[in-house]
Amino acid sequence: MFKKILLVEDIDTISDGIASKIKQGVGITNITIAQYCDNAYIKFVKAEIDQEPFDLLITDLSFKKDYRESSISSGEQLIKKLRDKNYNIPIVVYSIEERPSVIKKLMERYGVSAYVFKGRNSAKSMIDALKCVKESKRFISEELTATLRKKEIFTLKEFDAILLHQLSKGSTQEEISIILKEKSISPNSLSSIEKRLNRLKEELKAKTTIQLIANAKDLGLI
Repeated sequence: MFKKILLVEDIDTISDGIASKIKQGVGITNITIAQYCDNAYIKFVKAEIDQEPFDLLITDLSFKKDYRESSISSGEQLIKKLRDKNYNIPIVVYSIEERPSVIKKLMERYGVSAYVFKGRNSAKSMIDALKCVKESKRFISEELTATLRKKEIFTLKEFDAILLHQLSKGSTQEEISIILKEKSISPNSLSSIEKRLNRLKEELKAKTTIQLIANAKDLGLI
């Protein structure tokens, strides 16, 4: 079983409860709690430098804003930053977020090992998740498995994400084409971009570019 866990949760009663359940359920006592994603990242990197790394990360996705300025404001941003830095630590997400598109993106794009839904059975699910991850198996809370099996769920490709991100920043198709060429990303022609955006509009049931961006945000795709 894991020996050292970094738990990222901004509500102390929840983090204390999770830590307690883990200690009781699997006997892990070395659990460090961080209430902010920035602070969690600092703790993670320091542990790596000190050669005392964490071997599991458990994080929520949403964190309530307060007076503190933050460069990492969500669990997804924290996960992305760790993966961008090539940290391959197993990650368990613990969240009330239940949109299939969000869950699939976390597991497929960022290699999240387990997704535990905050619900009535979350304590048991967390213990089951840790046992699965330890055996290099993936885990998703039972409440979400039926939803994730639906064939109509749309999975965003990396190229699509780039297009939508640039559109959300106000870039035109011509500007996106230039950006893609500068980054050596293909396809990058105007016709290719237009065809893919039309396909995205069909998939996300959008008639206009503005509606496309809004629907993508509502689905947690960007």
